[in-house]
Amino acid sequence: MGLFDFFKNKASDTAIVPVSDMISFGLEWREKYLANFAIKNNSGTRIESLMFSCWFVWYHCLGKDRVSRDQSYVNNFFAHLMAHLQDDDERFEDEDFFMPLFQNRYSIFRTDLSGLANSHYPQTKQYLPIRTYKAFCLKPMQILGESEASLSSLTMEQDDEMTTFVGKLIAFINAMNKDAQERF
Repeated sequence: MGLFDFFKNKASDTAIVPVSDMISFGLEWREKYLANFAIKNNSGTRIESLMFSCWFVWYHCLGKDRVSRDQSYVNNFFAHLMAHLQDDDERFEDEDFFMPLFQNRYSIFRTDLSGLANSHYPQTKQYLPIRTYKAFCLKPMQILGESEASLSSLTMEQDDEMTTFVGKLIAFINAMNKDAQERF
């Protein structure tokens, strides 16, 4: 590889990722989640896993400065995601339904992913992504507030189910992150 080839490859590392590539990634990883990691498989889980997978790749590319800040690019991302979510629930035709839910999930997923990443059990308490669990398993497509993050809000059965969910979620995130690192 010549000197100029090095600079050429470096430039492509900062290229804006096409929205279609991110949505395709999200669709692919939704199917992998449902096939290999899901503890429930219903339309709510399908929807939440697609929102999570698309959020994850968006957040990954955002961290690498590979998403455009142009409003038309952002709108295109949302339009593509909404179109695929409509396959499972027609309410996603309405932007007034989608946007508050996606904003809520963006905040929840970011907080829970950061909490998991910074949790170093046994040195620190194990972080439990309770709101992500509730979004996927108990209250899909519902806006979840801060009070939903309380462990005391779960029954013993839900607590056991959440333990299984967290283990599978971590395995899913690790596999998806590895793929995102290689692709984007």
